[in-house]
Amino acid sequence: MKWVTLVGLSLCLLVLPAAAQPPVAVADLEPLVAELQAVVETGDRESFLALLPPDADRVGAYQFAVRALQASVSRAVVVGRFLAPIEDVPEPDRYRLTVDVFTEIGDQGQLQTWQLEVTRLATASGTPPGPWRIAGHDGPEVLDGLYHLTLNLAEQFDASGLVITAEDMELRMASGAAFVSQIASGATALVLVGDGTLVFSPAPEAERRQIEIFSGRETLETAFTHAFVRLNPLTFAARVKAALEPMDIDKKEVDQAQQIFNEFAGLTFVVELSDFSDRTWWLTPSTGNLVAEVRTKEYGDLTYTVAEQQAEDVSLYTRNPSRVIALYPSVSKRAEQGRYYSTGRGEPFDVLDYDINASLEPQGVGRQSIRARPTLLGCWFEATARLAIRVADEPLASMTLQLSDAFRVHSVSSRELGSLLFFRLSGRDDLIVNLPSEVPGGTEFTILVTYSGLLQADELEENWIGRMRSLDINPVTYGIPERRYLYTNSSHWYPHPLASDYATATMALTIPADYGVVASGDPDDENPPLASPEEPTGRRTFSFITVQPTRYLSCLVTRFASEGAPHREVVLEPAAPPLGPSDMLRASQLGALPGVAYDSLSLSVEANPFGRDRVDELAEESAKILRFYASLLGDIPYPTFTLALSDSRLPGGHSPAYFVLLNQPLPVHGRLMRTWRTDPVAFSNFPSFFLAHEIAHQWWGQAVGWKNYHDQWLSEGLAQYFAALYAREARGDAVFEDILAQLRRWSIRHTDQGPVSLGYRLGQLAEEPRVFRALVYNKGALVMHMLRRLVGDDVFFRGLRRFYRDMRFRPAGTGDLVSAFEAESGRSLETFFGRWIHEFDLPTLQFDYRTETRPTDASKRDVVLRFRQEGKLFEIPVTVTLNYRSGARDTIVVPVSQQTTELRVPLTEPLKNLEVNRDNAALAEIRD
Repeated sequence: MKWVTLVGLSLCLLVLPAAAQPPVAVADLEPLVAELQAVVETGDRESFLALLPPDADRVGAYQFAVRALQASVSRAVVVGRFLAPIEDVPEPDRYRLTVDVFTEIGDQGQLQTWQLEVTRLATASGTPPGPWRIAGHDGPEVLDGLYHLTLNLAEQFDASGLVITAEDMELRMASGAAFVSQIASGATALVLVGDGTLVFSPAPEAERRQIEIFSGRETLETAFTHAFVRLNPLTFAARVKAALEPMDIDKKEVDQAQQIFNEFAGLTFVVELSDFSDRTWWLTPSTGNLVAEVRTKEYGDLTYTVAEQQAEDVSLYTRNPSRVIALYPSVSKRAEQGRYYSTGRGEPFDVLDYDINASLEPQGVGRQSIRARPTLLGCWFEATARLAIRVADEPLASMTLQLSDAFRVHSVSSRELGSLLFFRLSGRDDLIVNLPSEVPGGTEFTILVTYSGLLQADELEENWIGRMRSLDINPVTYGIPERRYLYTNSSHWYPHPLASDYATATMALTIPADYGVVASGDPDDENPPLASPEEPTGRRTFSFITVQPTRYLSCLVTRFASEGAPHREVVLEPAAPPLGPSDMLRASQLGALPGVAYDSLSLSVEANPFGRDRVDELAEESAKILRFYASLLGDIPYPTFTLALSDSRLPGGHSPAYFVLLNQPLPVHGRLMRTWRTDPVAFSNFPSFFLAHEIAHQWWGQAVGWKNYHDQWLSEGLAQYFAALYAREARGDAVFEDILAQLRRWSIRHTDQGPVSLGYRLGQLAEEPRVFRALVYNKGALVMHMLRRLVGDDVFFRGLRRFYRDMRFRPAGTGDLVSAFEAESGRSLETFFGRWIHEFDLPTLQFDYRTETRPTDASKRDVVLRFRQEGKLFEIPVTVTLNYRSGARDTIVVPVSQQTTELRVPLTEPLKNLEVNRDNAALAEIRD
């Protein structure tokens, strides 16, 4: 018997491996299942033995009954789940039956899965078939430690002076009452009613700044009236600092306590058992976990958590609306992980390959009129996903996958391991698969997940105007966008690990005949055309193979126009040396999945009807962009690329591996376009910038991923900088310097909102997404340009190529980028990246200069440039432009890194004046 204790699970059971359809169904065994329920209700082992055929192993059956049956069961439910023939067994009436057994003993619950070998008793010829009996058994698999929690309202305790502590957080009660919920091992929940104070003071500087943005002070101190705290009974005494003294019961406070319990208790650690019970069932938090739901007077409901299983285990957030206020590693986690860590660090298994077969049926009708907002669109899925898995070094007992909770999971099975037990987290996308025994490290096996449901389509990741919630924009468009259904990494439309990783895949996607589909991977040569024929009927299947490993899989279902651009080849122009065998060998030795190095790709452009007039134009522009990026890095990561143009009300784009989805905004009312032109990433002097940014993600964000949200700038900042480099290539220095000026302007405007490393959280508290784009996109790009100025062009591009080569098809972190550039430059860059990425100050520089006679030649003059830094010391390259009276000009890069930096520059002719930071490349306030 294997016992399973998990935290916060919602659950459902798995099915046996796929097999031929049996001549009988589970329903035919209902009499046996009913007899089993009677046995479980009574706990009578002899009654279980009575269900065996005459030749059964009664000793083994009795031992099974001892393990599986409980005494004093107050309620039981037995459900027959799956039935399959037993392989290599000649008897026709012999099957393997999976049953779920749920029992309640008071407020304690237990769920078991039994695998039973069942047979029909033989009868004389011409007589009705005999009853089904149990010829063998495996298991039981057990989920134990389930509790139905209730608040003890018969006892009320004085909460005056009570203090509850956790990392960087205290709940202090001045006066009021406390109520307790207990399980067998002690108190596990506490409800507070009265006058209290929540104090939250995070240690990391970046988090203190977020608290200051949220509350106006670096420490959040606010009054609360009610709180619900959930914790492990073994840590109750350590967390709750006061003796709970009984007091007289107050009916009003009792009613408030019960209301708070009802409102908050079901939000965490709940197991979904609605198939078995009409009561709510909880699991107990582990000793390192705590949840506090706090109703404050000033900020509404706040949730504080410590979740020891997370890399960032301390958090403060609001549930409605969903906003992260603080999220960071505890002191012990910071000591263990260091600054640079991966959410996939120590992942117990790796998915090597996916085989997805899905049928999608579009639902929803979009906009009914020009002025109406679009309705939510989605597809009904009927899908199976087979995952090829390799266990890491340590034995594996269970695995957690992400799959949208909109789906109902029908079965999980393994060709190698047989029937598997799985669980769903209540209200979350977690799917936990329990293995029948620990699988040794290094083992490879497959699992098959069968699921269905209606899943809402994704918004674009880079949907600029659509994320300006504070502006309440509802643009009027001239025309109705074509419906489209995008499914990508955020929708969890197929099962995958918690941490993003790389794998190959095969997909077969079946859709209505009037739709086409673009997806991650090389389209199969036998695929039908994307544009459907006139008056189509039935359904069509499109197949894709991702020969190159991808971080995640995406698909776009929509109606395409028939006037797509013909496929064209884009060939690498070797301005940089292509990746050769030695580069790929080195990447392989570092643990990468090297894939294949390409020097060309097949490009195609497809469009909804509105965008079809731009197909040829954008095909030509895309080819130029792809060729330029390939020349910089010496590689094309994927053999095919599709640009999909989608009718839309708003600008936006998304760039998964193998394709880019680019919105083609319909004509709109002028106010929207004025708003768009004031966005940090709207470069009106170079309209192709957005397309160049999205295509750059094929290298930065896809071929090289990011380990966690702190490293998201590696994707967005590098894509932004590559788009700027392409602007220079296509339009010259003047346009490039205009772009640098815009990067600098927006970076300075919003840098006080937090460091680049906060990623998606930047601007979230103020509901201002432009902060995120100003810092993660623009400041990230400008940091790369300052690094280039600091180390020089040769070292910079060698460093980029080393970083790309070393991390190709691997999740990358800022530490990996630092290592690559340190290796090429031969110097430390920790301080540079620490200041610019992990902190949010900006340097203030005082500049002056003087001209004087050259010490070694009195007939010549020098100019002495001097910079003084105030406060923290930054490494920052500053350009100084020498304008001569003749009209000639020299530009000097001064690497400022000390409190006082002086540089003597020989003058070649009489000096007219100086310009500091003329190119707007230095992210600093400079005074002269």
